[in-house]
Amino acid sequence: MKSIIRWAVNNSPAMNTIMVAVLCAGLFSLVTMRREVFPEFELEIVLVSVPYPGATPAEVEEGICQKIEESVRSIEGIKKQFSVAQEGAGHVILELYPNVPDVQKVLNEVRSEVDRIPSLPDRAEDPEVQQLTLREAAINLAVTAPDWDFSNAPPELRKQLELEAQLELREVAERVRDELLLLESVSQAEIVGARDYQVDVEISEATLREHNLSLKEVANRIRRENVEMPGGSVKTDSQEILLRGKNKQTVGTEIAKIPIVDVPGGRPLTIEDLGYVRDAFIDTTSINRVNGRPAMVISVNRTASEDLLAMADAVKEYAKATEMPDGYELLAWADRSVDVRDRMNLLIRNGLQGLALVFIVLAVFLEFKLAFWVALGIPVAVLGSGIPLTSMGHTLNMLSMFAFLMALGIVVDDAIVVGENIYSHRQAGKSFVRAAVDGTYEVLPAVLTSVGTTIIAFVPLMYVAGIMGKFIAVMPVAVIAMLIISLGESMLVLPCHLAHTSQETSGRGPAYRAWLAWQRMELVTRWTIGLVFLAVAVVVDFFTFPLRLLVRAFH
Repeated sequence: MKSIIRWAVNNSPAMNTIMVAVLCAGLFSLVTMRREVFPEFELEIVLVSVPYPGATPAEVEEGICQKIEESVRSIEGIKKQFSVAQEGAGHVILELYPNVPDVQKVLNEVRSEVDRIPSLPDRAEDPEVQQLTLREAAINLAVTAPDWDFSNAPPELRKQLELEAQLELREVAERVRDELLLLESVSQAEIVGARDYQVDVEISEATLREHNLSLKEVANRIRRENVEMPGGSVKTDSQEILLRGKNKQTVGTEIAKIPIVDVPGGRPLTIEDLGYVRDAFIDTTSINRVNGRPAMVISVNRTASEDLLAMADAVKEYAKATEMPDGYELLAWADRSVDVRDRMNLLIRNGLQGLALVFIVLAVFLEFKLAFWVALGIPVAVLGSGIPLTSMGHTLNMLSMFAFLMALGIVVDDAIVVGENIYSHRQAGKSFVRAAVDGTYEVLPAVLTSVGTTIIAFVPLMYVAGIMGKFIAVMPVAVIAMLIISLGESMLVLPCHLAHTSQETSGRGPAYRAWLAWQRMELVTRWTIGLVFLAVAVVVDFFTFPLRLLVRAFH
């Protein structure tokens, strides 16, 4: 090992090239790395959902859940089964083993077995089989409407005015959602808590009796007329004509024209002749208010390939630049990028503080050159760790930045030990090259043991199975990468830089002569100046801490 250290010391161009390459590649990796709050990953959980309108939980359990459980029981790879029977729907949760080689294969087998169930209830809708993915909203955009007040209007008119206002708000919200999806940084946006559209048909009981009708007969007639179906094809010598019955209507004005009663020798009576038709919402209670005003909330979700900060900036820029109708406003809130920015600022601030403290303390008590090269180990370790993170597909998130903060105080220890020991060998009268080689080799076992024990402590975290293992997978990778890069820098690059010095000449400038005067100053005096500086820094940090908290709270 001593020969490797000696080779590094005698080949400073190679060491400088490696250091610059690590800095540049690491900086490029961290800049281009996707940023998000928490790692996004797919869970080994398959969800089977079957809507069963109007059914009780007991009927759902017997007609849906039990049959699905029996059909998928023999599929290999399923660890546990859970069923949830509720009014109107049944859900079966299948937890897979963490070591399943192909989750999609199991998913396809579950879908095939569920589709082959022959005895699902007639009123049950088609099953939906999906793999759960841990995904969260990036930012919410609220479309606030004018605070309408129809309390003075008659009851029937007030109901109609409120419905028209809600329809207008929904139309504006849908337009905003469609425009958001046109942004380059946004691929998913959905309206939260919106009621589904519904067309209400109201016919009085007297009218039904007059024409000898029932509500069921009217519903069947609408269902029979409001269809769209293929009708085959007509082939000729030169072409083929496709036939299709297209009478599917989705809005009230068109549905109102459907004929209901046949009049001999006259025009059939339509729905609008017998009653009222209006576009409305399903009969559920939904109240959306933001800042005390009626509103619709659009949730902008991030996919696994999108950058959280770029998406949030694009949405906020859109909210500022878009002109809304009179009385309408756009408000961006629940911005998750704020947490990521705060953690990034904390990481940068702590890194700069650590860099400054290491540099100042070593410059005060040892020498300026040693302090500079030892402090340089911090950016080398932090930036260099971005290379393996990017190559392994990890992102810059709250956990990876927490790992950086956790390892920030560890990575510089080995460089300080090596640098201080090299300085001690210099004080013993050895040459710079010999002091660098002997000083590094002397503390090599201790430094390797120290870094190795820390790496061994984090290695088991890489083999944690299940959801928690996927959640914390980036932490051990970041810490171990920083430790290994810091160890290589302190064992090879640092001795190379400390092994070379320039001879004192009379032609040196005032800055160099001032540095020599500082080095010749009594050690007690340097200690006193250093302690005074540290005391001032601690006092300033203590008194500015409440101010920083106040600024962050207002932000």
